[in-house]
Amino acid sequence: MLSEMSRLNLVSGRRRWGLIFLACLSWQMAACQKASVNVSEPASGSLKINSILVLPFFDLSNLPGQHPDTRSPASGRMFITGEVVDNATDFLTDRVVSWLQGNTAYVIRIPDYSPNASAILDATGGGLTLNRKNLTEMGRKQEADAVLVGFVYRFRERVGKGFSAESPASVAFDLHLIRVADGRTVWSANFDETQQSLGQNLFQLGTFLTRGGRWITAEDMATNGLDNILNKFPKQ
Repeated sequence: MLSEMSRLNLVSGRRRWGLIFLACLSWQMAACQKASVNVSEPASGSLKINSILVLPFFDLSNLPGQHPDTRSPASGRMFITGEVVDNATDFLTDRVVSWLQGNTAYVIRIPDYSPNASAILDATGGGLTLNRKNLTEMGRKQEADAVLVGFVYRFRERVGKGFSAESPASVAFDLHLIRVADGRTVWSANFDETQQSLGQNLFQLGTFLTRGGRWITAEDMATNGLDNILNKFPKQ
């Protein structure tokens, strides 16, 4: 026969798994789909980079002629564009600058003016491509060995509260490190995520528990994405 302690442990275990099962069936308790995070391996050999010019993120959601499906000007990867809330580009740029200054030995340079997207992008065949000549020239003028440029495609804030959202947060952006000496992309990364409930995706229990079963904000989602990406930024 089971001891009293064993019976209590068994009941406790069943109750714990029952609660987890109920959480998985709950539409209101939010988890998140597995985010699409892709980071390239740094170029082989020495990068020969000591200083980086960090350009502000460019909003590609509302440029003339853009379509719901947009190719990254730097990588050609497809993104679904959507709403980009006010100050999203500033938020992303500030987070990147702060992380690089606090976690790398690179000299981080900030432009002494506000560059326009048209200065680094060319319209070709209905799409956009990176004007590497202009980009590297910007780097030379700022005495930088590389230029870090980012594009945001979606930055939609959640509608509703933490445990009950009418519309979830959705964020998509990418980053590219371009070497000034030859215009080569030596590192790139992208992040693309739209939050889902556990009722939509039962396989993300780990994310569900980590995020406390809440619908997170777009800023929280973007911060998590940047941390995952920048942790793989090439070291000097």
